[in-house]
Amino acid sequence: MKNDYCLSLVLLALFGMSSPYSAKAFTGDNIPSTQSTLQAKKITGKVMDATGEPIIGASVLVKGTGTGTVTNVDGNFSVDAQQGSTLVISFVGYTSAEIKVGAGSIYNVTLADDTQALEEVVVTAMGIKKERKSLGYAVDDVNAKELMKNKSTNAINSLAGKVAGVTITQTSGAAGAGSQIILRGGTSLERDNQPLFVVDGVIYDNSTSIIGNSAYDGMKASATTGSNRVMDINPEDIENMSILKGPAASALYGSRAAAGVILITTKKGKEGNVEVNLSAKYLTSWVKSLPKTQSMYKRGFYNGLDSSGKAIVDDFTTNSWGEPYAAGETAYDNVGDFFQNGGAWDTNVSVSGGNKTGNFFLSGSFYDQDGIIPTTGYTKTTFRFNAEQRWKMLTFNANVAYSQARTSKTLTSAGLHDSSGTGSMVALYGWARSDDMKHYLNEDGSKYRIFEGRQELSADVENPYWMLDNYRLKDDTERFTGSFSVKADITDWWWISYRMGVDSYTTENSNRIAEGAAVKDLWQNGMMSENSLRYQYLSTNLMTNFSKSFGDFNFNLMLGTATDATKSTTNYRYGWNFVIPGFYSFGNISTADKYLVVNRSKHRLVGVFGEFRVDWKNTIFLTATGRNDWSSTLPVENRSYFYPSVSGSLVFTQFLQDRGLMDDSFLSFGKLRVSWAKVGKDASPYATTTYLENAATMLGGITGYGTSWSRGNPVLKPEMTESTEIGLELRFLKNRLRLDYAYYTNNSLDQIISPRGPQSTGFIFFAQNIGDVYNKGMELTISGTPIQTKDWTWDASLNLYGNRGTVKKLPVGTDVLYVTDVQFGDAQAASFNNGPFLGISGYHYKYTDDGKVILDQYGMPTYDKDTRVLIGNREPKIQGGFNNTISYKNWTFNMLWEFRIGGDIYNGTDYYLVGKGLSDLTADRESLTIAGAQQDGDTYKDVTYTFNANETYNLNGAQVSGKEVIQKYYTDYYYREGLNYITKVNSLRLRTISLNYELPKAFLAKIGIKRANVSATANNLLLFTNYRGDPESSSAGSGISGSGATGIDYCCVPPTASFAFGFNVTF
Repeated sequence: MKNDYCLSLVLLALFGMSSPYSAKAFTGDNIPSTQSTLQAKKITGKVMDATGEPIIGASVLVKGTGTGTVTNVDGNFSVDAQQGSTLVISFVGYTSAEIKVGAGSIYNVTLADDTQALEEVVVTAMGIKKERKSLGYAVDDVNAKELMKNKSTNAINSLAGKVAGVTITQTSGAAGAGSQIILRGGTSLERDNQPLFVVDGVIYDNSTSIIGNSAYDGMKASATTGSNRVMDINPEDIENMSILKGPAASALYGSRAAAGVILITTKKGKEGNVEVNLSAKYLTSWVKSLPKTQSMYKRGFYNGLDSSGKAIVDDFTTNSWGEPYAAGETAYDNVGDFFQNGGAWDTNVSVSGGNKTGNFFLSGSFYDQDGIIPTTGYTKTTFRFNAEQRWKMLTFNANVAYSQARTSKTLTSAGLHDSSGTGSMVALYGWARSDDMKHYLNEDGSKYRIFEGRQELSADVENPYWMLDNYRLKDDTERFTGSFSVKADITDWWWISYRMGVDSYTTENSNRIAEGAAVKDLWQNGMMSENSLRYQYLSTNLMTNFSKSFGDFNFNLMLGTATDATKSTTNYRYGWNFVIPGFYSFGNISTADKYLVVNRSKHRLVGVFGEFRVDWKNTIFLTATGRNDWSSTLPVENRSYFYPSVSGSLVFTQFLQDRGLMDDSFLSFGKLRVSWAKVGKDASPYATTTYLENAATMLGGITGYGTSWSRGNPVLKPEMTESTEIGLELRFLKNRLRLDYAYYTNNSLDQIISPRGPQSTGFIFFAQNIGDVYNKGMELTISGTPIQTKDWTWDASLNLYGNRGTVKKLPVGTDVLYVTDVQFGDAQAASFNNGPFLGISGYHYKYTDDGKVILDQYGMPTYDKDTRVLIGNREPKIQGGFNNTISYKNWTFNMLWEFRIGGDIYNGTDYYLVGKGLSDLTADRESLTIAGAQQDGDTYKDVTYTFNANETYNLNGAQVSGKEVIQKYYTDYYYREGLNYITKVNSLRLRTISLNYELPKAFLAKIGIKRANVSATANNLLLFTNYRGDPESSSAGSGISGSGATGIDYCCVPPTASFAFGFNVTF
């Protein structure tokens, strides 16, 4: 009883914000008292929520005294109080109520949800909580309850469709696949464009760990699926996520925050009895969409005519340009049969509690997933301990987290293994349906090869089933994060705090290929690599804050200093040619065939910062910040750089109401905000220096050194982003309807890029400050509660977001900037000078001035194979989400839709399948009609060619069958027009649908349970789109450098749909 009473007091202090609309008191059958008003009498009543359900354990306190009680399992209470005294009723998550004791003795009270009160305070930069109305920039908060509606093992995914200006791409359906997140478009042409993550005040690395060196072991980011490191956090531990989208909101974090910041606050214990929470969920998943293929034609290709003029069919190919299936012949569903249903168990337990001077939170979780690709999976184990202790004027906080994650996976594309198809997805999608892919072993257990004796092993396309048995790829990550802080509240207007934080993890990657693989000759006796990345980050932060009021003005000054030190060490160990077959160990490789490469990197950043805030009558707010950083990665003369910000807001409704010019009956709240900020980004380590790097070092001790591919630039300066933002916030009808609009510009100047130069200089890349990225966009969020009755509540939120990113001032002679040499199909992700940041580069046919395709003398399209041009812009025009939550008594139903309008996607999967003769686009092979124009002297005349399969034609000077003409059109000409594979995408996706039932509290109390619920959730069930695939597929993986490769879809692991059932119990 005493603990519950103390708990109520603390919760009242933290969350109690009284409102004339928050409680209703009723007196029934009240008999006027004949006793003196100074004599205490027994007061009884019942405390209920808005649905009429009793609130168990609510605090009922006689104000100004030590007298109080808590409600029982039926919500009833009894307390002694004098007439004229005030009862204070409170409970966590509800607005407190005050009831004046009159002549009656029975008081029933309904507490309103405290969502509006909690909404008024948000977490901002440096973890400082501020009133939302005081902010001159956009900040969005997503609480634990909202995150759990569509919980994902990757916390990033739970933001999808919920916040304007936030773009989430779930890159793959593979187990352990990462996701990528962008706030308001990319700001850097070649650097990381994902936001900075800060967990409990400590910067948290979110890199995608793709370990391996293309020059040595054939691994690269596009060859397999990686996890972004925020996946190491247990989503159940998260209390709140704050998204700081603009530089004005994030400038205090320094140069690492140029792309925005996501603040994650983890859970703490609360004063009162110790609580034990247990939750478990089982999830089953299945492939949602597969490439559209034909099942009419067998493996083969047409190659000339025989002596009788009949088309010759050659089966010495993996392509499917052969003859139609005869009666009784089987077209195998190789793609559909390859995948399996995935499954995952998600189990969590936590213990929390506290008293008046401290609290603690302890949790553990285990996640175990089987992937949709056989033999693949992902497991994650996490532990967390958070504690807080107050002693006199000091408050101590400690946060410790440990996680261990393992991914078992397969190569999804060829990498650099020098084969014609060493990648499970590439080989799978291109496998001829006339061949049973499950036949990959001979009867004696040896490898079955379709073309054995007809071609070299390295020329084979590897069977995906053999690959699963004999290729082994694993990632193991062990991570420790922690922080310790102390805060001294010296006076009621002055405090000082110090925090030290650490983030450390080791990722170990192993890659093994067995003997007999279809790889280059050097590795056909087996190959293996073991690579490790050791990442260490240490930070300190010292801050002091002064707050004083003078008349109608409130002043706040915060000063601080921060230091960051980052160190990473990467070891590549690889070798080939196993001495004893089947024994996979480096000890089974001769010294001459194994090598070691070591890379080390260090980065140090020191910063000082300050923030000054002033407001007048809690109506007009002004904030100015400044930060100066000194970076170790920049030259001495440019090492120091300063960036300021200024923002302001006017609560005009308060201003008008104070003067009696309006009331709040219709427009309850209105605010204008404006901000300007400048934030810098330093260079990568060693970009200023031309350095030697060690060549592959034999483990036997032989080594060598050579210059790196990149020439250092000793005069580099930081990139700078200038941002402006204006916004409007409106709330109507006592907060029942809310609107938030923002318009922003981000101009990122002096980009640090390394365009290719002539190799005659001895280098390939040269870093320099040149090029600008301009982003402008708008965000609109409309939310409200259309229905709110005793039993029913409907909350709805619609968010819209549009951004335009353009590039200017690239180096002279550089019209197109490529972040990578990787080419998917015939397209490349690229940024274009005076064009889109998220462009697509490809080829075009030759056209007449009026837009007709120029045909050659044989009727085939002509093209320019030497000039790449802009063929698409990957950035959507509009994207957003529509989130609905409907509650009826103990039932809660949630449905989240996501949509996008515009933006191009290059369908590299179709490109690949068309060339293989497997795409359904090639199913009509009886005739082909090509319309265009042919040159006729100095002009062009319109022509149309029709080729019939059963006739012969002159093509390029040779007589061929019509079947071969049709084949060659698709294999040699069709792909030369990049627009043939570009789709301007519109889509509507049902991201999440869930149903939750809270068991009655009165029933649970009888069996010793505080709270319990059961839930069912489905993800990605419906997709309406004009795209021939899933618009979310991305060949880029979850790491984003520069423009990345989002919007390029090339033989990706298909996305999944899923269904989950779970329960949550609190004791």
